[in-house]
Amino acid sequence: MKYSIRKALLVCLHLLLFVFLSPLSAYSVVNQGHELTIYIMPTLKPLDWASPRDLYKSTVSCFLKTFTKSDNYLLGHVAVKLETSLLDKPLLTAQTSCGMKEKLSLIYKQKVGLGMLGLAIQGRMEPSEELIRKLKIYAKREKLTFIRYKINEKAANRLIQFVKQYAMIRENSFASCNYYGGAFWPRYQDEGAGCSAFGIAMMELAGIKPVEPEKWIVNVKIPMNLVGGQLNNGKKIKISEIKTTKKWYESNGTPDIDFISYSVYEPSLMFDWVENKIKQKSLGYDIIEEDGVLGLLIDATNAEIDENEPLFLQNMKPNQFINYHIQKIHNKIQLDTVLNITQSLKIPEYLFMPVIPTTIKNVDPSKIVF
Repeated sequence: MKYSIRKALLVCLHLLLFVFLSPLSAYSVVNQGHELTIYIMPTLKPLDWASPRDLYKSTVSCFLKTFTKSDNYLLGHVAVKLETSLLDKPLLTAQTSCGMKEKLSLIYKQKVGLGMLGLAIQGRMEPSEELIRKLKIYAKREKLTFIRYKINEKAANRLIQFVKQYAMIRENSFASCNYYGGAFWPRYQDEGAGCSAFGIAMMELAGIKPVEPEKWIVNVKIPMNLVGGQLNNGKKIKISEIKTTKKWYESNGTPDIDFISYSVYEPSLMFDWVENKIKQKSLGYDIIEEDGVLGLLIDATNAEIDENEPLFLQNMKPNQFINYHIQKIHNKIQLDTVLNITQSLKIPEYLFMPVIPTTIKNVDPSKIVF
């Protein structure tokens, strides 16, 4: 009997030592709290933002070289995962569009030209099931990285409330996530988002700012003569006009008359930044591995959260893209006043992922080989 008790105690001690001395133990303890992960997938072929001509040529080249690949995000992609004890299951989603049909119509039928960069198209919240599959595919392509932020409970709760309201269908059958566009900022009232803007907004709500935002973002002035459709009196833009324009607008003209200011967080730039931090073994960043994919772990638990700041703000400097979108939304609201379509304030179930075992471990930077 004494031998059995002694043996049982030794087994328990062995298990405890395994848990606390295992390479995964440091991360496992962290994972008991709240974490926001930004998954980043670049374009499969590089885009060139040097000029309208270069952007057009590189986009077409990227499309022609990759359109046969399944589960391909032509312009790259950013997804978010929220793991917190405030939720029963992890939240995994992204802002995305509803397909190519509308985009092709705007480009080739309505001939909106570079208006395509900022026009609103149909959007949706991407289900976790889709993302789980595509993240695995991009990992196999070696086109996936991530930044994982340890956050505090106030930040986690704020993110939950934001996603609830962002995905909520209002009384006029409108939800912010129904609109996808590169000019939008999801925290602005009645705007939707692009995939990267949604990810950055989640960071902002958690009190996190990009360390070097200038290395993540593209800023250009789109010449108004390359913008067509309803944004510019029904003008139709020929592809040849874009192909022969070697510069973005550079003069001190009038915004929304001579040019439209355009800024976007570029997934490929974000991907390169993370990859460089890992390669340089930069101080201040812990390198971790999730199912064979390297990423950064950053402690943001001390980030300041202004709980009194509204989740959604008023855009005080809307450009032509935003003004046109808001006008369309208001017209739709007036037409739909007889409708009363509402949903409860909760996150849609399809955005939650099943609890899947993952292999996560800290990485010794000195042993990373590229």
